[in-house]
Amino acid sequence: MADKLRIGDAGQKGKGVFAAERLLPGELVVDYAGEEKWIWDIPKEAWQYAFQVDYDRYVLPPQGSFGWYLNHSCAPNCVIMGRTRIVALRTIEKGEEVTFDYSTNVGWDGFAMDCRCGSPNCRHVIRSYRYLDRGLKGNYGACVSRFLLEKSAG
Repeated sequence: MADKLRIGDAGQKGKGVFAAERLLPGELVVDYAGEEKWIWDIPKEAWQYAFQVDYDRYVLPPQGSFGWYLNHSCAPNCVIMGRTRIVALRTIEKGEEVTFDYSTNVGWDGFAMDCRCGSPNCRHVIRSYRYLDRGLKGNYGACVSRFLLEKSAG
């Protein structure tokens, strides 16, 4: 996958991940598989890069990797499949920024961050999955971190 992605300037978001060539729907973009840790075992300055895999477990991607720089969008072109995989939701053209919706991965109720995605349907604040409206949850379906789906089903 490394030959299909590049890290570049994403404007006000800082750095981001971009398609170096066309990506097709369902194609693996980033896999956050790695050592799972408690959030308290991850340096606080790296929390913004951690990928939540369970209510009390996170994976910190290698610094400077594609996973480190994968940005949020309220109109993402990628979704979560399974525990750690980010896949293309639709065709992503060369040069397009690759994004996913952070809310589909966060189960911490106190989480809130300003959104700078710039999409027409921007929610302006990114919050945990439980705060997504029912329609958006329906649109995402099973393309959400498993631990969030298990919690909402129970």
